[in-house]
Amino acid sequence: MEAKVKQEGDIEKINKITGYQLPNKFKIVGLVLFIVSILAIVSSIKIYFAEVRIQDLFERVAQTGTVLGLLMISISKEKVEDELIAKIRMQSYNYAVIGAVLLYLLVPFIHYTLILSFSKLRTIEGSKDISVLFFLLSIQIVTFRKLKKAYNEE
Repeated sequence: MEAKVKQEGDIEKINKITGYQLPNKFKIVGLVLFIVSILAIVSSIKIYFAEVRIQDLFERVAQTGTVLGLLMISISKEKVEDELIAKIRMQSYNYAVIGAVLLYLLVPFIHYTLILSFSKLRTIEGSKDISVLFFLLSIQIVTFRKLKKAYNEE
């Protein structure tokens, strides 16, 4: 009996985190943030700050704004939120994660092939933040296992 209560608690905690969505009006906020950030990135090419550090900070803030805007659009509810929308949303996240991981793993090899073809340098440089993919996939696997165990034992 205690195990069932614990499993229901686990399911509730995971659903609270994974099922969180912003209200629909945040799609507009996210779109505005995305557009403003893209304009800031494009305009930063022409703006020269006195210090490189300020330029780097400006670009980093603009890049962060771009990603936050897309995240807000992604996790905002639709006007009509039903089971079909939830299924479509889950499928789109699956495709996005799989595509991102494959792209992330293939780009260094494509880059190396281009350098090998057109340059005298023979070094391969991978992405510096592969820990993000490790974290993303680890969380997905742990959450999947925990939910699978909780739902199978009910």
